[in-house]
Amino acid sequence: FALPHAFLLAVTGGVMAFGARAAEAAASGTGDDPSTLDGMGPLYVMLAYFAATLLIVPIISMGAAAARLGMSRRERDLAVLRLMGLAPGATKLACILETCVFAVVGVVVGSILYAVTLPAWGALSFQGRPMGVGEMWVGVIALLAEGLAMILLASLSSWLAMRKVAITPLGVARRDRADRVSAVGPIIGLVLLVVWLTVGALAMNLGTAIGMAVFMGFMGAIFLIINLVGVWSISLMGRLMASMARTPQMMVAGRRMADDPRAVWRSFGAVALVGFLVGIMYPATSAISMSGDGMDEVGRIVMGDINRGMMLTFAITLALGAVSTAVNQSIRVLDSADQVRALSYMGSPNGFMDRSRRLEVAIPAFVMIVGSMLLGMLFLSPLLAADGAKGVLIALASAIVGVLLIVAASEATVPLRRRILASVREGRE
Repeated sequence: FALPHAFLLAVTGGVMAFGARAAEAAASGTGDDPSTLDGMGPLYVMLAYFAATLLIVPIISMGAAAARLGMSRRERDLAVLRLMGLAPGATKLACILETCVFAVVGVVVGSILYAVTLPAWGALSFQGRPMGVGEMWVGVIALLAEGLAMILLASLSSWLAMRKVAITPLGVARRDRADRVSAVGPIIGLVLLVVWLTVGALAMNLGTAIGMAVFMGFMGAIFLIINLVGVWSISLMGRLMASMARTPQMMVAGRRMADDPRAVWRSFGAVALVGFLVGIMYPATSAISMSGDGMDEVGRIVMGDINRGMMLTFAITLALGAVSTAVNQSIRVLDSADQVRALSYMGSPNGFMDRSRRLEVAIPAFVMIVGSMLLGMLFLSPLLAADGAKGVLIALASAIVGVLLIVAASEATVPLRRRILASVREGRE
């Protein structure tokens, strides 16, 4: 809970900082000239809100994943409480309260982490000046309000997770089969893409306002179905891996992906979305900055700030995606504890599930993150000149580093799996 809360406060502070700068420039009269950095304040505010919107998704997803962590263990513990006579409603309330306790601790630690790292934001410069500590400070009211929001998110996620299990006095929990993944989302996405490529140029000719409204409408529709497309893609990838597997590890990894593609997508789905946008925007803005045709000093600073903001958004999303991967993989380790024990009893090597888990994380992460960025670059390729080659290489390098970071974060589950195997060995003895 601590890391998403710290980033939530930092993102809020950034949005408030750009808003305060724009309001200050408007009050002093320097914001009336659009040819100056102060006059570009409204553009910075709009971009800050856009980046914050992108970051809210992984922040909320990670907070929800933290609330679900350990639910398999809680099923058994709460079944004991039912056996002792505790009512079903009180049993679920106990689970929610336990999650809220962890959320409160996470909010406190995250707030401290945010406060300690405030001076570090001064290393970043926007609009020709560094981000000051006073600008990035959200204030006490926002601090308390967002802390309460994170705790409410944790309780809601825990309640939703508890609705999927039936806790009985005998400790029997209902295990539902994974929902079938529909291809409706990808079909709708393909139709939207074809329609946009058909009418997009015509809409732009009708005027900037109409063209941008149509563009944002199509982009919003694609964002709404991006989860369906991603989950379906991972499900298809898992089935292909399982059917064409040459090793047992690959087969297990493919079957686990196909069985629960939503769990895999939740880890880095937001990273793939931001990677798609970076693939579109970063090479273009880099090419414009390098060419410098018809640009004054203010234009070069604005383009540099846009590049810096995009990479900062991508870096924060990667950090959240990496920790979210560790959390979601921990959930999968706990949920598959019986499977791990069964494989151990059958004589599988100690590192069998670790190798399978690396394939389960690395292959979809590489395909979805790097692939989404390449798709964005392909979408922009007719508009790119040779000046955009450097931006393409930088964006791809950052995507590959992000994949390595996510795979490394998944290694955090190794001690947990070893503890499960150690309990198996103790049972044999």
